[in-house]
Amino acid sequence: MDPSQILNGRGTELFGGRFAPVGMKGVYLADSDAGASTEVLARKKRLGGVSQITLDKYPRVVFAVDVELERVVSLVQKTRSPALASIRANSFDDNLSYSQDVGQFLAIAGVQGLLFKSSVGTSVNLVVFLDNCVPGQLKVRKLAELLDTLKQIVTTHKP
Repeated sequence: MDPSQILNGRGTELFGGRFAPVGMKGVYLADSDAGASTEVLARKKRLGGVSQITLDKYPRVVFAVDVELERVVSLVQKTRSPALASIRANSFDDNLSYSQDVGQFLAIAGVQGLLFKSSVGTSVNLVVFLDNCVPGQLKVRKLAELLDTLKQIVTTHKP
């Protein structure tokens, strides 16, 4: 993992995600370590048919990201609007095509981020549509500390 590439959106560009179709650069963030871990395990399972990693064998580094966005939409709270309730409910179907259409619509409208409840846990997640952001709106907190941790992992896990 190259730390300078953590927030570049390459993963969603190649593989898509719940609110990002293939080709769209997005970054997914969770509100907690547990939430991030649950999301990663579910994603690996969805892509590979079975969970390809376990928390005890998967060396992972959790880091904080400072986020400064101006245009964010939230699907976290239930709404009284039947139309919005339908969009919210359909966005969490196992088939990601509907939610990807929602994400693409929001990104085209200039929205920078979308808050949503996890479909596999209790966390709240944020997808950031990078094409609508400028440099500096996402920053890895304590980057030097993260780099030191990664160096230690690489040194410890050399073949």
